[in-house]
This record gives sequence, structure tokens and C-alpha cells, in this order.
Amino acid sequence: IPALQPPASADVRMLVPMKSLFPAVALLLGLLVAVPLPPAAAAEDPKGDEKPAPTETARKNAIKGLKSKIRKLATNPRPYKKQAELMKHLEALSALGGKEAGLAALGALAHPAEEVREAAFDIVEREHDKSYLKPLVKLLEDKRYRRDADAKRRIAHALAVVAEPGAIEPLSELIRFDEDPEVVAEAADALASFASAKVPLRKPAVKRMVDLYESTWNLKESVRQEHKDKVLKKEAEQRYKVYGKTLRHALQALTGVQLTRPAEWRRWWNSNKKRNKWGRHSVMPKERRGG
Repeated sequence: IPALQPPASADVRMLVPMKSLFPAVALLLGLLVAVPLPPAAAAEDPKGDEKPAPTETARKNAIKGLKSKIRKLATNPRPYKKQAELMKHLEALSALGGKEAGLAALGALAHPAEEVREAAFDIVEREHDKSYLKPLVKLLEDKRYRRDADAKRRIAHALAVVAEPGAIEPLSELIRFDEDPEVVAEAADALASFASAKVPLRKPAVKRMVDLYESTWNLKESVRQEHKDKVLKKEAEQRYKVYGKTLRHALQALTGVQLTRPAEWRRWWNSNKKRNKWGRHSVMPKERRGG
């Protein structure tokens, strides 16, 4: 049935390896066959033995069924025991496609395996529908993922792909010293993609980046010998290696200004935080020392 064949694009071929394609298609066929057609459609058979293509309603109903199964398998007390079955459902979901498939795939985030999460977010990012903004932000606020750096990184990246300005604020909240440094780097990189947003929307993100860039640098360069300061200095050095360059590049993208040192960015922010035009309209710092 041509309408049941999965798309032949490179993205889908990457998501559905050939060795697992047939089980996924078989599962997909079973789901669609299980959905009853309307009486009128079932009665019509204009081409004899040729069966009609599955309707849009059948596709959505199949996705609905997969969504329930994916959530149940992802939250199973023994998740790795159900991983193979879960992957088959994700493959079928990918073949069905559409924005509903991306929403259904988000349920797989509860599974700890990277392979499962990768497959789920491949679907989400391929569809990148603007309706994903609220569900992604809700996951970011979910207490289950508060200390799950892998989940947060994936959500941050997906928010950048969805590219809705409403993602700027929740991404900005990840720019802080007590967050996993890899999450900070991913969030900063995601924020850089919103360079075309209006300046008032960018300001909270820029402020947090300037604050974190400067404070991490100052702790890294600290010469105080107290034990607590030494510990903070070491942590700041490690964190700066992970996200220092990314913060700088994100600041340059969001402001249109090519500054480098933290002290320069502090002076620039103090001079431009109330302005609604940046870039060539910015008031540039006159000095280049410190930081």
C-alpha cells in the first residue's frame, strides 16, 4: 500500500535502520488495520480487491495508541527490559509522522537510555512544530528532570529547533552557576539562535549571560587563599572551560557587538541595558582593560 510506506528521506532512513525497518512497518500496519473505518468508507470498494488508503483519522488514532504505549513502557520499573519494544514503537511513530508524532515521542524522555531519547527527539526536531513550545517548557520545569542534565540538554536543543521566541525566558533561567555546565552551554547556544528577536525579549538572556560570564571569570581568577575560595576557584575554572566561549559567542550573536572580555561586557551592558537598539546603535565602552 503506497500510503503506508515510510518516507524515503535521509532523516527517516537515519531514524529507522534497515535491519529494524520491517518489524516497525509490520507494527504500523497492525495499528492502522486495527482502526475501524467509517461504515460508508468500508462499504465502498470501487476497485474490487484494492483496499482504500488509511485515512488521516486512522493515522491520528494509531499515534494516540502508540503514545499511550510509549508512556507506559518508558516509565516501567524495569525500563531496560522494555527498551527494544519501546524502540519499535518509536520507529512506527516516526513512520507515521506529523506534529502529533512529535508530541507522542516526548513521552519517551522518561526512559533513561540515550538511544531511546535520541530516537524520540529526532522525531520532535524533525517535525519542529510551534505547538511543541509549551510541552517542552513543561518538561523543563518537571521535577523529575531537575537533576537530569541529559534531558535538559535535549530539551534546550529542541527549543532552539522549534524557534519560538517564547523559549527565550525558560532557556535564560538555565544560565546560572548552580546549573550543570553542559546544560548552560547548550542553553546559551540555543539562545544565540534568537538573535533576530526584538531587543526587549533578548535583554533578560543577555543580562544573565553577562552576570555569569563575569562572575565565573572573577572566581576563576581569584587569588584569595581561603579553602572555600580555592574550591570555588577550581570549580569556576572547570565551568569556564565548558561554557565560557559559548557564552561569549551567544552574547555577540544576541547583541551584534563583538566584545570579548567579561569586564568589557559589563561596561557595555551598563551603558546599553535601557536601550532598545543594539549593534551599531550601541554605546561602546571606551576602555579595554580588566577581565
